[in-house]
Amino acid sequence: MVTDLDMGIEILGILTQREDDGLALSSRNIYLAPEDRARAVALPRALGVAERAIAKGGDADAALEQAREMLAAAGFEVDYVALADAETLGEPRPGHPLRLLAAARIGGTRLIDNIPVNTNDHG
Repeated sequence: MVTDLDMGIEILGILTQREDDGLALSSRNIYLAPEDRARAVALPRALGVAERAIAKGGDADAALEQAREMLAAAGFEVDYVALADAETLGEPRPGHPLRLLAAARIGGTRLIDNIPVNTNDHG
């Protein structure tokens, strides 16, 4: 939107702030029951597994499916796990940075997360 509307604003991305166990810091975390909070760490772990597979040149669809399966096994209802162009959040474009995006519910809480894909790590 900033680019499309020529707003003259620079957006700076920063790393997601995380709990010690990897769960993204969020006001939503207070709604997690203790047992759901313990299982919630599956979200960043599943994204990490998919990221490493894709970064090594693995099949992205298979990596995304594995992440969905990991989340389901932890008790999540998965809304989506997707690979996107890091700049546009649209379809991945060859030679452009990538991000993994996820949204899933555990208990009554919908959690979201995203991580960059390190495509410079092919060896």
